[in-house]
Amino acid sequence: MRRVSPSPLRRKMGFTLIELLVVVAIIALLIAILLPSLGRAREKAKLTQCLNNLRQLGLAAFMYQGENNGYFPCGGHGTQEYNDWIFWQTTRTVPAGIQPPYADKGMLVPYMGGTFNKKPYVCPSDPFTRAKTDAYPYSYTANVCIFFLPGEPAPFPSSAIRFSAIRAPSGKIELVEEDALAIDDASWAPMNYSKDQKNVLSVRHDKSTEDNTKLNWGKGPANFVDGHSEVVPRADAMTPLFYDPQQS
Repeated sequence: MRRVSPSPLRRKMGFTLIELLVVVAIIALLIAILLPSLGRAREKAKLTQCLNNLRQLGLAAFMYQGENNGYFPCGGHGTQEYNDWIFWQTTRTVPAGIQPPYADKGMLVPYMGGTFNKKPYVCPSDPFTRAKTDAYPYSYTANVCIFFLPGEPAPFPSSAIRFSAIRAPSGKIELVEEDALAIDDASWAPMNYSKDQKNVLSVRHDKSTEDNTKLNWGKGPANFVDGHSEVVPRADAMTPLFYDPQQS
């Protein structure tokens, strides 16, 4: 009697070990190729949010000066005056009758909803692994040449400046995301770099690590007086043309 071979359709379907290993290898290779791209896309999204945070703060500062004779709020340094752009310490000099929560007393809060919301003050990529603890638990600082620090000695400005007196506002930085290794208060004083190698822009969106001693160490986000935010080379931000409101 002639034997009939089983139909190919009736054979048991399955993968051999070699075929499975090939599939696994291909999947691993695709993951290795795609993961860096996904990481860069995620970081780009965080940078976009960071720039948006700076724009919100810059817009609030613009509205503040419009109601205060063209002057910006104070810069936020040490335990001095209470009328700083951000009220961040519990040991501030608080006028009589002012009650907590003190964060609501920051001068920009009325232009950002009326109640302090921490989110616009923090970069989504900020790891908060700072060498100086988290004494200042936010990511952004204000240019002391525009957000005045009263009573500070040279090289700080000796008097406040009005918005109308700022030359080339589209090229003057008013707020920055500061380096996580150096940030310790709410003020950004680039003129002090030669003395302390601090007060530099954060490069966390551009570099895998930060180094507060290197000027040519990538780019960082900044907000300008005219309201726009962009990423600028750290070294450029440290030149007077970018931070001194009297430079044209």
